[in-house]
Amino acid sequence: PFHLDQTDINSLFSMYSTLFKTTQVGYSFILRVCSTNDSTNQNQQYLSVFISLVRGEFDQLLVFPFPYTIFLYLCDQSGQGKHIISAIKPDLNESVLSRPLSEKNDEIGVLNFCPLSYLNETGNTYLKDNVFFIGVFIDFLNTGSIPVG
Repeated sequence: PFHLDQTDINSLFSMYSTLFKTTQVGYSFILRVCSTNDSTNQNQQYLSVFISLVRGEFDQLLVFPFPYTIFLYLCDQSGQGKHIISAIKPDLNESVLSRPLSEKNDEIGVLNFCPLSYLNETGNTYLKDNVFFIGVFIDFLNTGSIPVG
């Protein structure tokens, strides 16, 4: 979960998630969410979402460069399943998907993931009690879709 109060949402912000893993011996990641301004319209702000591979204890057992599609989604907290979803398809030539040699690789992600207004409009279903959730689904079976409702 990411905590964002009304004063933060109206200014530039950047927040990191805690470290998370695909399995106990799987890939390790960290997310970063931030606000960004549209380069053509400075009055339009967006939520941007980035993910980084983090060096893990069992990396020698894993496949690198990381070959799986990563789905990032802003969770609809109303139960209606109207998540905002974006996919990051792997480019095996990108160094950000190689085995991390330092603490973490550079990030890859979605600049301008969705308008920031989705989080601060009255009645929105994405920010509830100053908390929003970014879900991560890794398509290990190469289905090309995300199984969230």
